[in-house]
Amino acid sequence: TDTTTSSTSTSSVLQALLGQLRHANPIRRRGIAGTIKNCCLDAKDSAWWLLQGEEVKLLKHLLYPLAGPEDLDLEERKGMDVDLWMEGPDKVREPDTLTRLYLVESILLLCATGRNSRETIRLGRTYVILKLADMVEEEEEVSERINECVQYLRRDEEGTTEGSSDQMIQEAFDSSNNSSKTKLLALP
Repeated sequence: TDTTTSSTSTSSVLQALLGQLRHANPIRRRGIAGTIKNCCLDAKDSAWWLLQGEEVKLLKHLLYPLAGPEDLDLEERKGMDVDLWMEGPDKVREPDTLTRLYLVESILLLCATGRNSRETIRLGRTYVILKLADMVEEEEEVSERINECVQYLRRDEEGTTEGSSDQMIQEAFDSSNNSSKTKLLALP
């Protein structure tokens, strides 16, 4: 039970920190982003917990400050966390360069932890947010890191066919749409 208590305590602390990424103070947001990046430096063994754990859901918190006011079509929103597009034109992208850099570097570090992590990141529609962020990014270093992430996310995994990364995402969303339609049809 000691491991369970430790895991719960760690996720509670991390959850409290993640909420601070939306704080009004830019120094606090930068510090939290740097702390998260440091956690991702040693994430090889715990990337699954950071990305897929019910308590943490790190990806959503990393992407929220990078998302902007762009209007996303239905295809782009499919599979994306609602918080990332719901605010619409009122959404403000993170103005602090270092905070954006730390957040993108955190995603890059998580991409480097393995194929399962990359697949989870792909399914979170990270590419869509990064693509739009890069279109308006003025700082070269942040843009370079975004492009490194995109290279991880858009490339095909070793031992797979060309275009399989994009196909895997499409199939995942198509199957979830079919199962949700089936569920709706089964309702009285």
